[in-house]
Amino acid sequence: MLALLALLVLLGAGLFVAARAFGASVPGFGPSQSAITTTSLSTSFPYAGVNVTLVNAQQAQNFLDDPNTRTDGMLRLHLQATNSTSIRISWRYEDIAQLILPGNIIVKPTYVKGVVDLAAGKTQSSIVDFAVPAGDDLAKLTLRIGAVNEAQLDIPLKAQADLSRYLPRTTTLNGRAVYFGLNWTLQSATTSLSIAGEQAVRGTHYVTLALSVNNTLSQTAIPGSPYDYARLQSGKTTAIPVDSTLPLSFQAGANGVTGTVSFPVPQKITSFTLLFLPQAQNSNDQAAFTFQIST
Repeated sequence: MLALLALLVLLGAGLFVAARAFGASVPGFGPSQSAITTTSLSTSFPYAGVNVTLVNAQQAQNFLDDPNTRTDGMLRLHLQATNSTSIRISWRYEDIAQLILPGNIIVKPTYVKGVVDLAAGKTQSSIVDFAVPAGDDLAKLTLRIGAVNEAQLDIPLKAQADLSRYLPRTTTLNGRAVYFGLNWTLQSATTSLSIAGEQAVRGTHYVTLALSVNNTLSQTAIPGSPYDYARLQSGKTTAIPVDSTLPLSFQAGANGVTGTVSFPVPQKITSFTLLFLPQAQNSNDQAAFTFQIST
């Protein structure tokens, strides 16, 4: 019996050593999950035309389901993205997320679960892990969203963080002009750091103009694509549209037909002129709307 018991002990020890050598987990001998502290944040911000909510933050010494976990401190962020646009939008948090630690130390994610790939109208949850010293105060940490060449958002990791500077702002306008036989009204201008599927380039933002059109003619008017005839002038800079919902044509008698046109412009400029350029069939037909936006 003693010999058999000794043989079993030796066999068990051999199996344990072999399992550990091949990286297998042995119950009772592997690392354990440390205590996790969860802080609710519920902070929302727009990125690339999508509404992103920072749901909560979790702090622990380690996360067993993170293949790159540290054992001296980890931070896990739960994010939810909702696509309310009409197009599919995608990104990788590995490319756009950083964490700013005290002393302006910047760290990249150790692990991301969930590549954002959102069809129109869909919502998706993701987790993003960072290696953070266990003693760091969560309220002193900042999540930075945006690639290095984009207009970046710095999100403090505390509840009720003031993110108003990143939200769209609308200025009501009432500019009127006749172009291509149509009566145009410039209704408003909205500044934002993103449009559907796109984040503004660093140092710029988008100005999205809302227009209303009446056709009092007895025939259909076809001004064509606003990408061809619409320009936004600011100082010596003239911008070409990057997005538009304006129709290509307007039926006879059409009234109150609306649409938008978006331009990328430098952030600090507040005075603009919307130009409708002459077209080949009528080189004398043009229009201009001069306006200012609030900051």
